[in-house]
Amino acid sequence: MKYGIDFRYLPKGADHTIDNSSYAHPVDVEADDTQFALIPNVGDYVEWKGQEDLRNIPIQGQVRTRFFNYVLGYCYVTVVVEEVDADWDKIRP
Repeated sequence: MKYGIDFRYLPKGADHTIDNSSYAHPVDVEADDTQFALIPNVGDYVEWKGQEDLRNIPIQGQVRTRFFNYVLGYCYVTVVVEEVDADWDKIRP
């Protein structure tokens, strides 16, 4: 099975997430049965610097939800990261 992990950002006070997907890059991370990828759990803190292309949307916050959609040997995982008030200097190692 292949896995596609897509991070979406929910700014504080927003009703909808910001999707950084593009036609060329529909997910942020892709892995198959021979690879290993960590999927952050609800409550985990996540920081994604963005990439040097159309997906350059920095994400920093706490995982609010994870949604797994299974379609024909592919698992598409949507991870919603919500902006939170936090002291990131104390969270980062």
